[in-house]
This record gives sequence, C-alpha cells and structure tokens, in this order.
Amino acid sequence: MAYTQPWQRVCDCRCLVNLHLPRTTYTEPDCACTITCATQPLTLLADPWGCALFLDHGGDLWHVPAMANGTWDWASAAEIGSRHDLYDASRLLEHLLRQAAQVLHTPIT
Repeated sequence: MAYTQPWQRVCDCRCLVNLHLPRTTYTEPDCACTITCATQPLTLLADPWGCALFLDHGGDLWHVPAMANGTWDWASAAEIGSRHDLYDASRLLEHLLRQAAQVLHTPIT
C-alpha cells in the first residue's frame, strides 16, 4: 500500500472550506477541519496545553488551540517558535513526533 502525504490528500471531514479539496494551509479563518481529517498530518492531542500538536509538511512542529465541542481554532494555528513558553518541551515532542512518523512510514517486512 502506497503512503500518500497529508497535504496531497483531499478533505474528507465535511469542512465547508476544504471539503473534497487539498488543504494547503492550516490557518484559514473559517476552516472547520477535524484533527482526523485526511489532510491532517501526524497529530498529538496535548490536552494539558489546551491544543493539538502536529508536524507540518516541512517537519516543523505546529500547535492548534482547542475550542469547545471538539473544534479547533485553525485561524490561530502556528509554528512553535523559540519565544513560545513551551519551546523547550516542544523541541523534545517535535523530535519524538518525527521519530514516530519515520517508524510509521517505514515498510513492514
């Protein structure tokens, strides 16, 4: 089975902005994509931080704030930069997510 990168997939989560389209950006103001949308990369729910963490197509760690009822504030999604309060912890999480992605994309023999 061939692996398709998330940014090459089309939205399958009923988001009115992206439905049946590739999702090329994570910060669209009216986006209602779910964390389980086919376009969403490897994601870690970070409940204690009130967000979800994910690797973008370049392998950089982003966060998207959680909102009520399982929705996400995509307009506020951003890469975690060196000035972020949780930057040191995020570097470790980014490394672990990259390792997980590598393991998941390695063919099983």
